Formats: sequence, C-alpha cells, structure tokens
Amino acid sequence: MFANRLKGILPVLVLAVSLTACGKSAENVPTTANVSEETVASEETETEMQSEEDAGSGTASSDNLIKNGDFHNELVGWGTYVGKGGVGTMTNKGGEGNVKINKVGNANYAVQAYYDGFELKNGGVYEFAFDMSSTVSRQVEARIQVNGGDYHPYTDQYIDVNSDMQHYSFTFTMEEGTDPAPRLCFNLGKPEGVDSLDEHDVRLDNVSLILVDASGIAEEDLDVEVSDINTNQVGFLPSARKTFVARCETEGNNNFEIIDESGNVVYTGSMDGQLEAKAAGEKVYRGDFSDFKTIGTYKIRVADHESFPFVIGDEVYNDILKDSVIFLYSQRCGCEIDKNIVGAFAHKECHTGDAVVYGTDEHKTVKGGWHDAGDYGRYVVPGAVTVADLFLTYDDNKELWDSEFGDNVGIPESGNGIPDILDEAKYELEFMLQMQDGSTGGVYHKISGYEFPGFVMPDAEKEQMVLAPISSAATADFAAVMARASVIYKSVDSRFASDCLDAAKRAWTALESMPVGQGYHNPDDILTGEYPDMRDVDERYWAAIELYKVTGDKKYEDYFSKDLDQYVMHGFGWAQVSSYGNIAYLSMDSKKQNQNYVNKIKDDILRNADEIFQKVQSDGYRCDLGEDYVWGSNMLVVNNARQLLLAYSINNDINYKNAAYDQLSYILGQNATSYCFVTGYGSLSPENAHHRPSMATGEVLPGMLVGGPDKNLEDPFAKATLAGLPMAKCYADSDQSYSTNEVTIYWNSPFIYLISNIITSEGN
Repeated sequence: MFANRLKGILPVLVLAVSLTACGKSAENVPTTANVSEETVASEETETEMQSEEDAGSGTASSDNLIKNGDFHNELVGWGTYVGKGGVGTMTNKGGEGNVKINKVGNANYAVQAYYDGFELKNGGVYEFAFDMSSTVSRQVEARIQVNGGDYHPYTDQYIDVNSDMQHYSFTFTMEEGTDPAPRLCFNLGKPEGVDSLDEHDVRLDNVSLILVDASGIAEEDLDVEVSDINTNQVGFLPSARKTFVARCETEGNNNFEIIDESGNVVYTGSMDGQLEAKAAGEKVYRGDFSDFKTIGTYKIRVADHESFPFVIGDEVYNDILKDSVIFLYSQRCGCEIDKNIVGAFAHKECHTGDAVVYGTDEHKTVKGGWHDAGDYGRYVVPGAVTVADLFLTYDDNKELWDSEFGDNVGIPESGNGIPDILDEAKYELEFMLQMQDGSTGGVYHKISGYEFPGFVMPDAEKEQMVLAPISSAATADFAAVMARASVIYKSVDSRFASDCLDAAKRAWTALESMPVGQGYHNPDDILTGEYPDMRDVDERYWAAIELYKVTGDKKYEDYFSKDLDQYVMHGFGWAQVSSYGNIAYLSMDSKKQNQNYVNKIKDDILRNADEIFQKVQSDGYRCDLGEDYVWGSNMLVVNNARQLLLAYSINNDINYKNAAYDQLSYILGQNATSYCFVTGYGSLSPENAHHRPSMATGEVLPGMLVGGPDKNLEDPFAKATLAGLPMAKCYADSDQSYSTNEVTIYWNSPFIYLISNIITSEGN
C-alpha cells in the first residue's frame, strides 16, 4: 500500500565513505586518497550531472561522463586534495589542467586531482582515457574509486609520465554494483620507492570516461519504498498528542481510520483540508487522533493507503531513550567498551598515548572523553554543549532521572545511586579538565590526529595525537559548563565539584586576556574537524552568567549585563549557546536577578518561540525548519522544540507544547522522507550511518540521531543522488553522505532532552 516512492533515497550500497559534522572538515585514510569535506562543502560551482537518459539506457554511448574533461569551463567539477605533507594547487592554464606540486608528501595520494559528478552502472564496460605530461619523470596512479570508506578502486593504473604529452587509455568493467557517486582521480604525491621529487608541474587534458558496452547492464531499483501516510513510527504515550500527515489521494473524502493488528477499525476521524508542504513539494492532509488512548499496536488508513505501524503505550519511549544515552557511552575514548552493553561495537582501550602540544616539544597526557561524531576526534566545544544538554535534561526532569529508570540505563555505572546521565556527563568533564593548560588556564580546542583515521574501530587508530591551540570559544564553553558542574555534583562528589569551580574561574581569567572574536582555525597541517566559531560573544555571555550564578561575584554580572542592556541572544548548539545562558539567568536565585533582565529575557524567548511556531503552522508536516534544511537540520528541529518548551514553561500556551511534540513526530517519521531518523527504530530507519564503528562492523548501533535533510548537497553522494529534489527530501541513507547521514554527540543530547521532557510531562 505504499504508492509513493522517493527517488534518490538509497538503500545499502556496497560502498563506504568520508566524514564530517557541522563545522568540521577534511578526512583522509592511510592507504588511498580522499577529499577535504570542508572543501566539498564550500564549492560554489555545480558539477554537470549525467542525464537519466544516458544512465542505464541499455546501449553504449559516445557521451563523455566527465563533462569538463577538456577544461573548457575552467575547473568546474575538478578539485584537489592535499594531506600527508603534500603541497599542491590546480589551475586552468591555457585550457588544460595544471597541477603545481610543491611537495609530494609521504603518500601517493598526498596530492590528488579529482573529479566528481558521474555514475557507474553495474555491468557496464567503460573506457577511461586522458592526456598527461610532467616536468619531471615520475609515476602517477590514475584511478576511479569508491568515494569514501576504504576508497578502494574500481580500476587503477600506474603510469610513467615525462615531459612529453602522451595519451593513455584503459578499459574496465564495473562489477561491484551501481555507484551513483564515484570519484575519478590522479594520485600525484610520493611515488612508491621514491624518497622525494623536486617541485614540478603535471599537465592534464582530454579526460574522458565513456560507456563503450552496455550489454551487461542490469537495471537496479535503488529507490526505497516509503509510506504515503507518515506518522511517529515509534509511537505515542497514551495521553500525548498524536498526529499524522497524508500525501495520498483521498478518493473524495477526508476520513481516516485507525486499525489494529487484526485489521479491525478501532477509531475514525476526519483530516484537515488539503495543505501545502512547500519544502517537500507536496499537497498534504493532516490528521489528529490525540483522544485515542487505547494501548496497542496500530496503523492509520486513508482510502487504500496505510501507515507504518506504531505503538501506543506507557513505556513507548523508554528503549529509545536508553539507547540514545548508550550511544554516548559507546563514544567513550580511552577505556574498554563492554561487549555486554554494545555487542559488536565493543573495543579495547583507545587513544591512550601522550599528545604533543601543537607547535612545541611538550607532551601531555589527555585521556577519556567522547569521540565527537563519526570520527575519533575529541572537541571541547561540542563536548561542552553536550554536557550542558544532559545537565538541563536532569534539571528539568528530575522525577524521571532520579527514579529507578534513571539509574538503570545500562552503562557500567548503572545502579550506583547516581543518575546515569550525570555519570555519563562526568566522564566527559574529567577529560575536559585535562584539556586546560596548567599555566594559563586557557583550554585547548581539541585533541585528534593530524588527519582523520581510516574507517576502523577506535583502538585501531595509532596515529600521534596532537593538542590543537587554545581557543577563546573552547575556554568560554569550558568555564560555563564547569561552573554549572560545580553545583550539579556538589552533593555527589564535593571534591570534584570544587575542582570544577576552580577550573572555571581560571578559564575566565584566561578568557579576559583573549581578544573577543578570536575564534579558531586549524593550523595548516591539522586536517581534522575545525568548529571555527569566529563569534565568541555568546560563549562569553553564557560563561559569565554561569559563574555569577554560582559565585555571586559582581564582575561577572558587569560583563553579561553589557549584552543584556542591548539585546537578548538565542541559540542551542555548538556555534550559538546563548540560550544556555538565558536559562541559567532565569533559574538563579531571585536575589541575584535584575527583574528588568528577567522580563527582557522572557519577552524575547516568547518572541523567538512565536517565530518558530509560525514556521510550524505554515508547514504541511508541522516542521519548524522553514527553509533551514541545512547540515545537521535534525539538530535544529530538536533545538527549536526546546525553545518552544522553554516558552511553554513561561506562559503555559498549549500551542507551544503541541508544536514541540510535533517535532518529535517529525524526527520519528512524520516527515517527507518517511524515515525515522533514529537508527534501529521504526519501520524505515537509517541502516548506513556515517559512523566509523558502524562502517567498520557492517552493523548499525541503535539510538543514533542522523543529521537529516540538507538542501545544500554538501557531499559528492548527495550531489549525485539528490539534485533536483525538494529541500525536505534531500536525505540519503548512505554512509557516503556525511552531510545528511552522520551522527554526533551534540545531536543526540538535545534529542535526549526532548524525549525526557515528553515522558515527564505525559507520565510514564
């Protein structure tokens, strides 16, 4: 009964991928080449794509799949990757591609020229040809490869080139299934067996890839069956809001039915009239069955269309909430991860060696913390907001987290009498304390390798760890979350709480000497995630309020009052953190508050919530994004829901609460893709997350919230498969699509908050 199909949303392909989260950058692997994801994300030009008519016509074609192979259109479609010590640039010189290689680096892919934006069909026979010369005699590897994961080649040829422009041609058969987003590349780094090469130029022209024999191509249906009736696939608490969206023909009436597992009609209702879902490019109907509260498993039926099944029950969110926290446990670094808790995702201790302080000979022991996302870097900025989210989850839902449930999630500390989310947060805080410089009080931005590791388990990464330079954003976030920790843990571990407060004060002192807006940029030889927050006003604002809240020292009040005298800032997330400060101010002892500031913050929270609510009202799926379908859009969905719940706590307007609940339904299946965006849950959920342990094991860890639709198509796979789709459908369940299908700790943490709030509000 699933009439609608979403083109371009792909199931498992025998491919792997590259990585990134919001604000992060390049990746590479130790054996083959790759691309800087930040570079891909910032390209302004569009690559011409192969037409659907040519792809899979069943006949050979003389069309060149490399649309700018002769460089008639400057460097459109072409790019360069440098890493492993390589230095090089590509230009269009006299109508040819010219790669100037300053240093060949330490691997053959240390300098690479590449082209994206074509498709290889399973069973097709292709001719790969090009002209090339080099100002020094050398070996070059020419290859067409998987654009991620282990980057293995579909074809690769090692050729000897010299100062004479020569023509090269190779034929190969695609035998690994259809790949909609491979990469054509030339590895121009250090040839095997060669110590070094002088500076030189490589000329490239007339690059072509032509399907010469299509007789072996068998058409593959890569579309995913979706539902025309979309609802929360996990389900609903009995007393909670319950809705769905239908995009099917209604056969002249707007009625719907709820049917049980035996097919019996147990509820009937009427949908709203046809509405526009502009972001999805659809006309839809909306239904509400909030007054149906009978526990059981059901489907929604409209005409002859049925939804995926869902549950109504008292504990419907318990498992997904536990798994969302266990995901954080699975991201722990520096300790053995228990097989009894995470199964195939268990591993031995990782990243236990000393780190070198960047730009010095100093070594420092830094152990623990969470791996940030699909990679194994540990970053203070996103780590701090993740901890802050867990603190707010506890503060606002003590009834849940102080109960037996809250100390029985299933992490190693479960049953110790302390809520598990506080145990989990403490693991990160203990790491962050090591990230503070002992002499200055400033905080190192991150710890990682110089480059991203391969797609291996964490304990298999053996590269030298490096402490990236101190940043103002990391120092301010550190000060804020440590100040809050000194209160949270005071009754649990007074010594730890005292250490946190001392560290927060030292960080603030360091921050006072740092220029405002200093931000952070990677040094040239550090290619891992960047999180380059160049506007640190909000981080300082949050830190000053948290320190004032716990100490009462007027110097902190004097600092943040300068901002509140002018305007109120908002934002949850690694780049905008002002809402954490707003909440801290509203929740502090009234004797410390300025009532004018209290009123100003509340008024502006309501104004901000009204703007979000208007987006919800005007969207057919009741999504709060408007047109903000960007990298990490699911984080925005959940954080906007938190803003709505914050407004509801101020004036009890049920519209805010309902709109916040709608965002949970969006995340869990009431969206234009039909996906439940949390792995392991619902009838249709991501099976190919961009997450190194999942890619290394070939399995998917349950409880991870993926990034979601991104209209900007910021990875090669998305560009190849999602071009032309409405923004709300720009999602691909592929581990190659790091811009739509990666996971991060700071996407899971607000999701943990939202689920906890709904359980607490509606009763468990």
